[in-house]
Amino acid sequence: MQLLGAKQSSPVSRRTFIAGLASIAATKSALADDTTSSPVAHGVLAQNPLALAFESAPPDLPDVVLIGPDGGRNISQLKGRTLLMPLWAEWCGPCLGEIPDFARLQQKYGNSKFAIVPVLTGAQKKMTPAAIAQVFNYLHASVFEPLVENNFGNVLMIAMTEKHRHYTEIPCNLLIAPDGHVVGREFGLKSNGTAAAPDGVTGAAAKSAMIAQAEAGNSLSLWGKDAGDQFAQAMANGFLG
Repeated sequence: MQLLGAKQSSPVSRRTFIAGLASIAATKSALADDTTSSPVAHGVLAQNPLALAFESAPPDLPDVVLIGPDGGRNISQLKGRTLLMPLWAEWCGPCLGEIPDFARLQQKYGNSKFAIVPVLTGAQKKMTPAAIAQVFNYLHASVFEPLVENNFGNVLMIAMTEKHRHYTEIPCNLLIAPDGHVVGREFGLKSNGTAAAPDGVTGAAAKSAMIAQAEAGNSLSLWGKDAGDQFAQAMANGFLG
C-alpha cells in the first residue's frame, strides 16, 4: 500500500482554497428537504437544531488508511471516544466555512471522551498533510491533525455520503460512538446557519468579504452558534458513553 505521508507539497495559495468560501451563499443542498428522524435528538439535545439535522447513516466506516504527518494508520485506530468527523474537500466552500467553527469547539470541548477529527476525502488536488496544514492555518484550525484519505481517495465520501444511489454530498459530518460505529450524519448545508456577505455586497466584493470573515475567525456556520456549543458539550460529557 502506497503511503503519502512523507510526500512534500508545493506551497498552497491562500486564494486558491479560501476563495471557495464564496460558494457558501450560492450553494443549495439537495438534501434540505429530508425529513428523516434524527438518531441524536433526544435527552439534552432533543431540541438542538444540529442534533435534529442528523439522520441515519451506514453504521460501519470503510476500511481505509488515513495519512497524517507521521504516516498512515487505519481509521479504526481512532475509536475509543466519541468522534465528530467532518468529511471535507479543498474544493468545497461550505466545508471550509465550517472548519473554523469546528476548531473552536475542539479547543473548548475536546477531551478524553470527545474529539473532532476532520478528514479530507475526494480531493481534486494532491493535498498532502503539509498542504492541509497550510489550509488549516489560514482557517485558524491548527488544532487539527491534517488527515487525508490514502492515495487521495474518495472511498469515505462515496461510502458515507451517498444517498439514494444518485449523488454524494459534502460537507458531511459523521457522529461516531466510542465503539467505532457510526450513529448518524449531518449534511452541513441542511442547517440555515451559514453566513453570507453583507446585504448589497455581491461579486468579487462578496468573495473578499467572506474571505475576510474566515481569516478574522468569525463564525460562518451553525456549528459556531449556541447550538454547536450545546452539541459539543453534550458529547464531551459522555452523551454517547
